[in-house]
Amino acid sequence: MKKIKLCVIGAGDHARRFIYPSLNTIPDLEIVAVCTRTAATAQAAARKYGIPRAYTNYREMLEKENPDGTVIVGPPSLHCQAGMACIERKIPFFCEKPSAPDAAGAETLAAAARNAGVFGQVGFMMRHAAFFRELEKIRATAGDPVYGTVNYLTSGPYRHDVIYGMPGVEDGAFLHRYLQVQAVHPVNFATALLGRIRSIDSYVRFSGAEDLVVEILLEDHDNRRFRVLLHTLVAPGYGNLRFQSELFFADRTMLFTDGFDRLEWNLPAPSQNAALRGWRFAPFGDNNERMGYLGELRFFCDALRSGAPADSRTSLNDCAETMRILAVVQQQFEERRAARK
Repeated sequence: MKKIKLCVIGAGDHARRFIYPSLNTIPDLEIVAVCTRTAATAQAAARKYGIPRAYTNYREMLEKENPDGTVIVGPPSLHCQAGMACIERKIPFFCEKPSAPDAAGAETLAAAARNAGVFGQVGFMMRHAAFFRELEKIRATAGDPVYGTVNYLTSGPYRHDVIYGMPGVEDGAFLHRYLQVQAVHPVNFATALLGRIRSIDSYVRFSGAEDLVVEILLEDHDNRRFRVLLHTLVAPGYGNLRFQSELFFADRTMLFTDGFDRLEWNLPAPSQNAALRGWRFAPFGDNNERMGYLGELRFFCDALRSGAPADSRTSLNDCAETMRILAVVQQQFEERRAARK
């Protein structure tokens, strides 16, 4: 198996909790250099993960190391800027979601990669999680769902949390930040099960200082529909409290997901031989495997070894389409707010 040389840009909390531990379990892979904004954090990461060299300038690192691929974990502006630097040098890259601060930036990055023939992948880990692989097996038999719902319930605070380097506390800024941080995952999940989107409608409601409800209705060109519901009506401290989905298929199969841990599905016709089937993630399994962090990085490394991705899952184009949907939701909110004045 070909040994891969990787550079990593970023060593923040997310990278330390999920990215470095996952990379360290992938065979025939060497992280040859790490880059962060300060020498102290770069050197600390190098010591902790046994990385030979540390940098504070990612362009210098890419030029000197010429890696097989690069992993970028930081705010969206960094994903876009460092991604462009990789494209200029013909270096495939993986970046966390979203790939840019807005839809225009995501499309610019995707177009640049297409034109240069450079592979870029975005960290929608949900699509690489163990439960999604099981869902795909059922989908191979039942076909595409004709209707689905996704519920994604989280606790704040988001209004005053300047996460991703996206400041602003007024409603529009609050919504934009929430869409990029949270809505991006369930919307991408929904689009993975739909065809080309032709219709987007949304409902946004603010309540109090931190509470926000977002409902997004998607329909594709085959008249298949998804409803995505997100809200922060959850007491602070719970974090991402619930992710559930319900999928209904033309052959009358019904499938229900509960977090990353469990699937249940009903076969098309009742049977004495247990029409309700189930799957659970092993209770002592690897959490990064469960959540999809290991799967997404394994997918990226396999693409580097083969010279091309096995499919377009979580590509830059895929992210640009998700960002376009979120931009429409933001625009609909702004237009409706203006009409009320």
